[in-house]
Amino acid sequence: MKAIWALWPAQMARTARLYAGVLLILLAQVPPAAGAVCTGAMDAADRLQAAVDAETTAREALVTVRRNAQDWKNLLLRGRDPSERQTLQTRFDAQARGYAARLAQLQAQLSALGLETARIDALNLERVKLFERYRLALERHGVASLEAAASADREAQGSDVLTFRTLEQLIDALAVQSGSRFQALRTEIGRCASAQTTDRQDPARQP
Repeated sequence: MKAIWALWPAQMARTARLYAGVLLILLAQVPPAAGAVCTGAMDAADRLQAAVDAETTAREALVTVRRNAQDWKNLLLRGRDPSERQTLQTRFDAQARGYAARLAQLQAQLSALGLETARIDALNLERVKLFERYRLALERHGVASLEAAASADREAQGSDVLTFRTLEQLIDALAVQSGSRFQALRTEIGRCASAQTTDRQDPARQP
């Protein structure tokens, strides 16, 4: 259950860690008769982990494409120096590849969760258009002067807004999934605890 809690609000993270600790304690002491009930807690924990992993990837994708937008600005502002331009272009291209890789990872994660991937399809279409617009703006105007760079920036301005909004909506939807699966884990932990209490109170169920 690594890194499950890092992206949630502090109070949620503390509550989640508490339940994770309870889960581990309970499962270490599960009597054979309660084992089948408590297996549900492990399954719920796995489902929660999968949802949080997808949410993490979506957040990383948003951070990456935002950094890419900043790299575009840096390329325009500081690209007049040939050596610096090469460094900035290399970083810009690496961020673009990283964003594409995160979208591919996210599509696989959503499919594994049984969630629709239409937003990922839309994001990939926007990704192609966005980077083509960056390329054309740079090709037409260059960065030989601040005026040229400003013209390139104006031409590409606003191209990333739909990408940002779509990713933000996807993150919100995945946060709902994570919250729902966390509640399911709480329920399963409660069932596991109840099963163990019944085992302790009913000598006939003892091994």
